[in-house]
Amino acid sequence: MRLSPLQTASPVTGAIRPVTTGLMRDSYLVPPATFDPDAALALQPRAPWAQSLAVAKAETGLAVRRALDALARATGTLTPAEVQPERLPTGRARTHLGALRDLWSDLGGALPEDLQVWRHVIGAEAGAALEPLPLLAPIDCPHATAAETALARALHRQHGAAPEGIAAAWQARQPALSATAPGALGHVQANLTSLAAPLDPDASLQVFGLRDPMEEAEFAAAMVQGWLDRGLIDGAHQAGLLVPEDPAYAGALAEAFDRVGLPLSGAPAATSLRDPARDLIAVLLPVLRGPAPRTALASLVLSPLMPWPAATGRAIARDLISRGYSRLWRGLEGPAAALFAALRPVASLPALFARLGEIDALLAPPCSLAPQIALLRSQSGDRPDWPALQALVEALPLPGPAAPRTLEGVSVFTEPDLPWRAVRRLIVLGMQGRSWPRPQPANPFFTETEIAQIGTATGLHLPGRASETARRLELFRRQLCAATEAAVLLAPARDMAGGGLPPTTAFALIARLLGAPDPARLVVDPRALPEGQQPFGLTPRQPDPMAGHPDLPESGAVTLGRDLLALRGAAGAEPLPQSPSTLETLIVSPLAWLFEQIDARDRSWTPETLDGLVLGTLVHGVIERVFPPDTPPPAPEDMPRLTEAALSEVIARKAVWLAEQAWAAERASLSREALRVVRGWARFLSETGAVTLANEISLAGDHGGLLIAGRADGLLRLPDGRHLVIDHKRATAAKRRKRMELGWDLQVALYRAMLERPSLASPVTEIAAGPIITAYHTTLDGTVLTDGAGAGLPRAECPAADPAEAALAHLAEVAAEVGAGRVRLNHAGDAARFEKERGITAYALAQDELVAALVLPEAEDDAEEGFDD
Repeated sequence: MRLSPLQTASPVTGAIRPVTTGLMRDSYLVPPATFDPDAALALQPRAPWAQSLAVAKAETGLAVRRALDALARATGTLTPAEVQPERLPTGRARTHLGALRDLWSDLGGALPEDLQVWRHVIGAEAGAALEPLPLLAPIDCPHATAAETALARALHRQHGAAPEGIAAAWQARQPALSATAPGALGHVQANLTSLAAPLDPDASLQVFGLRDPMEEAEFAAAMVQGWLDRGLIDGAHQAGLLVPEDPAYAGALAEAFDRVGLPLSGAPAATSLRDPARDLIAVLLPVLRGPAPRTALASLVLSPLMPWPAATGRAIARDLISRGYSRLWRGLEGPAAALFAALRPVASLPALFARLGEIDALLAPPCSLAPQIALLRSQSGDRPDWPALQALVEALPLPGPAAPRTLEGVSVFTEPDLPWRAVRRLIVLGMQGRSWPRPQPANPFFTETEIAQIGTATGLHLPGRASETARRLELFRRQLCAATEAAVLLAPARDMAGGGLPPTTAFALIARLLGAPDPARLVVDPRALPEGQQPFGLTPRQPDPMAGHPDLPESGAVTLGRDLLALRGAAGAEPLPQSPSTLETLIVSPLAWLFEQIDARDRSWTPETLDGLVLGTLVHGVIERVFPPDTPPPAPEDMPRLTEAALSEVIARKAVWLAEQAWAAERASLSREALRVVRGWARFLSETGAVTLANEISLAGDHGGLLIAGRADGLLRLPDGRHLVIDHKRATAAKRRKRMELGWDLQVALYRAMLERPSLASPVTEIAAGPIITAYHTTLDGTVLTDGAGAGLPRAECPAADPAEAALAHLAEVAAEVGAGRVRLNHAGDAARFEKERGITAYALAQDELVAALVLPEAEDDAEEGFDD
């Protein structure tokens, strides 16, 4: 890729324009061409990419297109005849290069539109263009591809060079291409990409270490203001900013320079805009393809084109992200209800267009998607090619207004472009991070060694990491040459998320040229400089006595002055019951329980994934379907068939996305696990003589005046008349056994309470009026753990006579506290202490960052106990 874009100057008006594909197409009247390699790809079953194409059609097709484009640019004639893989020795490089050449030949030498225009211009005769296009120097570029060089020389041959006077005036306005600054900066400008003896640092090149991009922007604004105050520059236009291509800098710089009253020249005038219609259809396609991802549904309901208020959309989106469905959405009426009903998967292309038209008529305003639907109609056939359709309407930000460049104002130069004017002093931001130069991805077709081998044997110089890194380093050197007097490099320690940043490659090269083996030796903390040596006046920052820690009550508890158990109930009515899992949270962290009550939980958007919760739901569903009530366990030979059918059914109901081809390996693993669970549970039922009475039982009752409601996984009747309440856990027995031995298990004890003291009569509560055993079935190892009432039960363990003794006592204590409006805070060592003393894994402390932040420090004597002398 050329470092210096080609420019043309009108011999009549002197107007200077970049030589673009559009300008050449119009000037040479280039006819349109068709370039569609997808059909040819499918006709090459022996190509090296054939297997990848079968697995990932869209991604592989894109990679082949890019490789073919790069190969064409490496030729001077833009024809496949110039590609000669026969010159390479037998091996991978020859095979891949030959396959690309054959594909190009099968396409009849067709090219993408821009390269088709280039080839036409390269082969044109003098006078073929409708207008003269004389070129400004430089014509050749050492980083140009063969096609770029051929194009530049063809244009120069056909149109010549721009008039000398125009060229000289233009060149005088451009920043220098080589070193012009004195001292250390000039040394770096001249030798950044070459070997040279080190030079001692001086005032022409300073490096300051800052906290993050926000502080970099504030520092840069203050420094430019300081230069103006001290007369080091005559105006803001003599200062420049070289800014990484990172959105973190745009807003920070605008705010910081606006605060000191300095205009920016060349900075984007506005952030990128969004096209709501394009965004909406981009999320509609995966929904209509089915199964609908919850993130796509949540994005859809937030669209400003939806026929409901924005607040309603936010509420529905929260439900979708949390649970995958929304009762609020299902309760809407009119166009909103009709739109909800229309979001069903379609199987044919005509059905897709009909459904999109139906949805478009329900939007506010109607027909908002008409241009996008018309674009999709370019696809033909019976069945939708979903990846191709998605590519047509890919959601992209609309570019904001072009960056205004004014005579006054601090000059802003961006990472991928050459500077557009010279400045006396330059500030370079982001010298630690992923810029200068940005790391390059590996070539998916050829290794760096193969690229060099192809260049030596065939003369085709394909792009690679080494060549692109060299080009970007040379670009950075040219950007530094915009400064004629001095430069300041700013090195942020962290990004905006708080992650540490390593030195950039350019920073390491600069450190070598200044005799510093480690770039960190060059970094100066401006706050550590003696007074009078600081780059500008600094306001000393007073130390924070809390050091960022929250101000927590010494008593260890927060008093809120109301019954917190009644938060979820209507005024004047009974409070809503608590679930066993919620009460388990209460005995671990009252604060986490409170956040659950007021629905103050993390709302991170994540796609569907096969996590522990989903796996547990699927295994439960299989057990429920293979072992229905009042039915003996299936015969061993029937178990694989019944398990597979049950798994398919529960996936279709609970995790339909898992049926997609991409999840085939996970599905196969889950199928094997489900069959092991089914066989183990059948053995338990057969050996104990237990009969399943009910699955997924809704229970309600009270414990110590505390209303409880929940669902038990199963209810069994034993031959001796006792009943077994079972809770299936997708886990091994070790942690649960320890918790029961220590008396800190709670959940099944609450099931017993709801059966013994039901608040809602049902056939299940009447059946379970006799003796009750509560138990866990840990499915990963097939263990059954019971309370004391289950002692002596075959194939079961009884870790403790009363596995909930300590937990129930603690529950009564904390329930009384929160009922009185008092929330006891956790201590920093609680997670480890609960694991050791209670056998409880404190998920409530680990999964909520806010709860984890609001913990009390350990007392010094308690902390010392944790150390082993």
